[in-house]
Amino acid sequence: MDADSTTPPLDADLTSDAGLTSDDEPLVMGLPVILPTQTEYRCPGESHSIPRSVHLSRLAAFYPGCRECQHRSDTGQLPPKTVARIQQVERRVSQKQTVFQTDGVRGVFMNQFTPSLAGRIARTFAAQLWSDLPLAGRLDEQPRSQATRPGPSVVVGYDERPSSPAVLATVIDALRLMGCQILDVGLVSRPCFCFAVDHLQSAGGIFVTGSGHESSWAGLDLFSEGAMPLSLGTGLEKIESALAQSVARPTRSAGFQRSFQPVLPYEAGLWKHFHALRPLKVVAAVRPRPVRKTLRKLFKKLPCQLIEVEGDATPDARLKLEALRERTGVRILHREAHLGILIDDDGARCEFFNELGERVPQKQLAAFLTETVRSDVPRANIVVDQSISATTDSDQPDSQNDAQPRSSAGVVAREVVLSKATLGVERNDRYWFRENFPACDAVLALARVLQGLSRNDAPFSERLR
Repeated sequence: MDADSTTPPLDADLTSDAGLTSDDEPLVMGLPVILPTQTEYRCPGESHSIPRSVHLSRLAAFYPGCRECQHRSDTGQLPPKTVARIQQVERRVSQKQTVFQTDGVRGVFMNQFTPSLAGRIARTFAAQLWSDLPLAGRLDEQPRSQATRPGPSVVVGYDERPSSPAVLATVIDALRLMGCQILDVGLVSRPCFCFAVDHLQSAGGIFVTGSGHESSWAGLDLFSEGAMPLSLGTGLEKIESALAQSVARPTRSAGFQRSFQPVLPYEAGLWKHFHALRPLKVVAAVRPRPVRKTLRKLFKKLPCQLIEVEGDATPDARLKLEALRERTGVRILHREAHLGILIDDDGARCEFFNELGERVPQKQLAAFLTETVRSDVPRANIVVDQSISATTDSDQPDSQNDAQPRSSAGVVAREVVLSKATLGVERNDRYWFRENFPACDAVLALARVLQGLSRNDAPFSERLR
């Protein structure tokens, strides 16, 4: 059999030295490779990255910036006494809580993160969008009153948190003050919001959310053109560094605001992924309300059966994640379902369960998705976060392994675009798919799993082995 027609095992690809750096040869498209993303170390307040060796040496020397570093738990092979002293200092010294995290802005509402701060971040983000606008010339016969350059278009939306509408109102006021053209999509899931940013061809987007934290938290997710997420290392640090500077209004004309409903075109784009499916029973524990509505619409026209897990999933009174996992496993066994899924974090994160009610480790699911994707496109490129290759199939859920460094969402999305990958696997149960833009969507992940299980009658647990 020809070597190109075979699907290499995922473990072999994960342990390869293949990478994507500026010194590498141009990527040969069509090769079935897995591209591990690299963790970038950057001290808070600095504009350049540093090697991991410098990061470890600064940790050992108790460098002040390490108190705010997102990688301060990565101690490598430092002596145990040094690690103990670092942890002791971290507990004793009151740290300055920064709201700029790896993949967005997060903080306790009205304590660390306020509507006023959200407005300042929105104005800083708008100023950056203005600087990226192309300059337009003016014809001699054109009146000066008509030569005003239109402001950048910005898509805004929010999640179900009680604080989100108040934060969104402040963000909209700040963007209008900066002359931006605002496209309000309202209460939507994160994947639907990203679809709207790309579909409307806007210059950027601001999604009000506190995903990943309790309901008392709030925050912002920022996106550039093409729904590319801004993370530390891919543009978010520029917003953080410019936040302390005063921002002047680029125009005296206030921007306009109009509404757009992206749900219908977003759901229409999902139908092409749900085809040729055998009748499967799917137990779904879905926290975001917009995602629940989308799944119900999809499954009404599918041969599959959707079995929802009861429980209040609103941010105000949500079940603990571990209790929701347990309830999902029990429902799978009780209804003799073929698989289960738990969707969280505004529809971007998902966990899968086999027919035995057992949670599927991400490494196994990544291998299953790779096999499914390459059965349709044998030479499809796959991007995998390098931290996943270091885990074992028996690892606990990622909430217990957060100390391990991982690549940011912006880095993974960028690698998916640069390598023209069909699938991207990010740690913490996030999966990226190449649509018109890099889409991190739990519904698309479910579609791929259903496609893979529909190829034969083997149980999910057997297919994973």
